[in-house]
Amino acid sequence: MSSNQMCPRCHHTSLRRPPAWGAAVVALAWAFVAAMLFVSALIGPFIMFAVPLIFAFGAGAVRSAHDFAFAPPHCGGCGKVALADSPTPASAPERELAPALVRAA
Repeated sequence: MSSNQMCPRCHHTSLRRPPAWGAAVVALAWAFVAAMLFVSALIGPFIMFAVPLIFAFGAGAVRSAHDFAFAPPHCGGCGKVALADSPTPASAPERELAPALVRAA
């Protein structure tokens, strides 16, 4: 992602990027999952009832932390995701057909 703070669609200067401390949130989510697994190991044979809950809460925590920390920037003006490094369809280079397709046409 470039350091440009302008939206490529509406040229509004309010791109909202994920916070720099987002990676710490991901680390805390994984620590939360590890702590849940450790504590559930202490309940003995009843762990088989806790594993589905641990999986559900752990997967939800890690997924939402990754979505929060690594989300693409979005514009506050138009509300769209601003992918400035991806080429627009109008400026994409035109590809040539393979030789077999040219002969067939």
